[in-house]
Amino acid sequence: MPTNSERSFNEALARVLRTKHPRWRRDLAAEQHRAVKGGGQPDLIVRDPRGAPVVVETEYVPARTVEQDAIARLGRELAGSGEAVEQCLALRVPVALQHAPQAVLDEQTARAAYEYCLFSRSGDADGHVRWPSAGWVGGGVDDLAAVIESASISERVVSRSLHLLETGIAEAAVRLREATADRPAVNDRIAATLCQEDGEQTSRMAMAIVANALTFQTMLAGVHDVRTLDGLRRNGALPKSPVLREWERILAINYWPIFHVAREVLTPIPDGTASRLLARLADVSGELDAHGVTRSHDLYGRTFQRLISDRKFLATFYTLPESAALLAELAAGLIDVDWTDPEAVTGLRACDFACGTGTLITAAYHALLARHRRAGGDDAAIHRRMMERAVFAADIMPAATHLTTSMLSSAHPTTPFERTQVHLLPYGRQGQGDQGDAADFALGALDLIRKQHGTGLFERTGIEVQHGTAGAAGVDRQEGEWSDTFLLEHQSMDLVIMNPPFTRPTNHEAADVPVPSFAGLGNDDAEQAAMSNLLKGIRKEIKTPAGHGNAGLASNFLDLAEAKVKPGGVLALVMPLSLLQGNAWAATRELLRSKYEETTVISLASAGRDEQKSFSADTGMGEVLVVARRRRDEVGGDEETSRKVLVRRGSRGRSRRQGENAPDAPVTFVTLRKRPASATEAAGLAVAIRNAAEAGRSRVMLGDDLCGTRVVGTWDDAGCATVVHAEVVDAARRLRAGALTLPRSNDTHALPVTTLGELGRRGLLHRDINGIEGRAPTGWGNNAAEQEEEGAFRGPFDIVSIRTVEPTFPVLWGHEAGRERRLIVQPDREGVVRERADERAAAAWGTATRLHFNLDFRLNSQSLAACLTPMSTLGGRAWPNFLMTDRRHETAAVLWANTTLGLMLFWWQGSVQQAGRACLTVSRLPDLPVLDPRAFGDVQHECARDLLARFRERTFLPANEAYRDETRQALDAAVLVELLGLSASVLEPLAVLRTQWCSEPTVHGGKGTRPKDQAGVGS
Repeated sequence: MPTNSERSFNEALARVLRTKHPRWRRDLAAEQHRAVKGGGQPDLIVRDPRGAPVVVETEYVPARTVEQDAIARLGRELAGSGEAVEQCLALRVPVALQHAPQAVLDEQTARAAYEYCLFSRSGDADGHVRWPSAGWVGGGVDDLAAVIESASISERVVSRSLHLLETGIAEAAVRLREATADRPAVNDRIAATLCQEDGEQTSRMAMAIVANALTFQTMLAGVHDVRTLDGLRRNGALPKSPVLREWERILAINYWPIFHVAREVLTPIPDGTASRLLARLADVSGELDAHGVTRSHDLYGRTFQRLISDRKFLATFYTLPESAALLAELAAGLIDVDWTDPEAVTGLRACDFACGTGTLITAAYHALLARHRRAGGDDAAIHRRMMERAVFAADIMPAATHLTTSMLSSAHPTTPFERTQVHLLPYGRQGQGDQGDAADFALGALDLIRKQHGTGLFERTGIEVQHGTAGAAGVDRQEGEWSDTFLLEHQSMDLVIMNPPFTRPTNHEAADVPVPSFAGLGNDDAEQAAMSNLLKGIRKEIKTPAGHGNAGLASNFLDLAEAKVKPGGVLALVMPLSLLQGNAWAATRELLRSKYEETTVISLASAGRDEQKSFSADTGMGEVLVVARRRRDEVGGDEETSRKVLVRRGSRGRSRRQGENAPDAPVTFVTLRKRPASATEAAGLAVAIRNAAEAGRSRVMLGDDLCGTRVVGTWDDAGCATVVHAEVVDAARRLRAGALTLPRSNDTHALPVTTLGELGRRGLLHRDINGIEGRAPTGWGNNAAEQEEEGAFRGPFDIVSIRTVEPTFPVLWGHEAGRERRLIVQPDREGVVRERADERAAAAWGTATRLHFNLDFRLNSQSLAACLTPMSTLGGRAWPNFLMTDRRHETAAVLWANTTLGLMLFWWQGSVQQAGRACLTVSRLPDLPVLDPRAFGDVQHECARDLLARFRERTFLPANEAYRDETRQALDAAVLVELLGLSASVLEPLAVLRTQWCSEPTVHGGKGTRPKDQAGVGS
């Protein structure tokens, strides 16, 4: 049988790959003799003048030597340029191509599935890193092209460039502050330009903006008659005046947000100081140019993104570039467009309404351009039209618009455009209206939720919001202004991608950084109140808003996204982890459930390290990535497609539209063991998630590396979003429905399971026991006049330490893990009745019981999900009590809650924003799935009492140590076998499930008490 040599295949692959990137038509070669110094003939080599060279070594399966061949290429210098090979791809070629007729070899090469791995040079001369660490990544030629592109970005060059940029900017910021110490007006004006308070961080941001403009000028030098920095020097110095004049010339081309903000920052700095700062930053730009950074938009963008996402340097909370790349790849994969058609691609509209540093919208833009390239298009040819009409971004911070435009423009920096769709939005007080007049305030992007005609909303800024498809005359940019018309019809966006502000109430670390909420940008209390009222008014205009005060501004931004994304369009969001379970987010989940499909939720299995909880730079908060497509089958206009009245039900605040019987669209939950560490890994993860979905697998694999778990469910199953063992997810979901399924077993055991609320009612919220402000609950004994009396307390008690042997009103109030190791826990406080609160105290005492549940369960230090007190006791902040309708049920409830299965259900129901902790609010406690003792007969009730007597004096280890806790295991056996009558054969597979659960990062929180063979999971 005739066969194709590897040379024949390599030449075919080269021909196919040249169609995947316009530069590769010139820069990609196959089977080139003497391509490396000292001899050698790489199979394929991509000599990218704007990036590092990439070599591809190929071999037909079984490809026993291809890895060694690839490693041998690392460090070799290319003939001609002398550049060292830093990355080499090893490619396993399917045998079918060896026997393909040569007439169709190119066609079959383009359609084939390949396996590959990437080798990169490490710090030392002979070291290397393999990705993935074992096994092979599978993908088509488009995936192969994406890896080659990302591999052309040398991480070593990025790291060196980052150090140069960071050092130069930091030194310039120090010099600025030292030189202007006696001229505070200079720094005040810079701070006002950037809408920040003066401080070290603001000076660093200012110098970063100037450095960015100088570097961008270096990129433009040689085209449009832009002069080099050296061409502006005078006797070795770099005076401010010629730099500003050159920037004015560049502004005539455009690049307005980049150079306008930089000009406004530089102008107030005294000439001598400015000259010295410019000289230092010009040196930085020159060094970056020497490293090739200014010749590569990808390399420069990666370097600058790394700088601005460094929390320690610029105090930002923006999305990490690698996280942005993953989100953008997943989102672009849902966009339905003919990628071969430049008109169709430039007709897309993508927007980020809280663009920050531009990381997300830039990642989205690059994902769109890459797909056009893969389809044979020339992305440089459409860059101008994309910048002018396809890519939208907005923010309330001038620095954000500067950085975002820089990132977007750097895709093709020498290609000018007439206008940009990056806008600085009005925020805070506008004009000189009366204090508190809502009409004189702006909320930034949130104002765009409203439907507007004409230019009435933002007349002074040139920003226009439109509803429907009717055109309106654009507002031309006036002399000295830099904000163009912002035409944003409702339901007009193909992609809305955002990491909205989460409304952090305090600054935490940096007092000089504006908080991204109404308290930011110098707004005083009255202004904050006016803006809050304005948002409430906007919210009232939405029939069933997702926005909720307790959820924060992120939920309001979802209302904005919902207003703008079109049917069939895509949402791509970075959201708080609390979106998945919090009560305040119930309307948001209903919005996503009722109006979106093909939803994927990506989360991280944190093992207690704050930096691994989130996809943003050091937020310290749990986050998820949400990607979803808006349903195309919506009927009617905006008003008709609004969500109907919500009918609440279920354990997670789930709701349905009235009259709707359609099943929920599936939601794919992917839990990653760690967030992507590079753009290559992000692209690989996107492919791995897609491959897992196509194959219906529960494991997300990159080669032999287990990257995460994939579970398909509904929004009711959102608890699985941080779980790394698919078996644990399956067991918890089925157990909640009353079916016990265990690993290594095909048996299903029916268990009587209900919710706690079906068995009784919750006790008092702690504020109703000792609260200071607010009215007492209705019917608590005092008349209306007494309750309205000034100074009346919400709660009838003061909570104090126990003072007597027999307190009148004992309370179980706080946590102390050491005394909470047994099922019976003594009260730790007592209530002292406040003045004139006797009747309310008696009414409150009527809710006292022995049964208490752990409200804030530290799984890796505390032992009990529920406990009994020796006598009736009021609950507290940590241990609210529960009133069973039948007090006999208390015994079964406390036994079940502390079995491994009971702990699992508590953890499944609870919020797991912090690793090692499962939190339930008092309002969600009735939704907790528990064993149903109403199914018991007298014999089982008697058995439960005997078990309590047997275990009441036994000590339990912390919950996460159940895998080695003999008492917990004995309780499991007693409840399942003796009380529920199951066969003892369930105990062996239960031990497997127990260890898997204890291995979950959200259970052990990274503590050393986790099962040792799983120590690396999520860490």
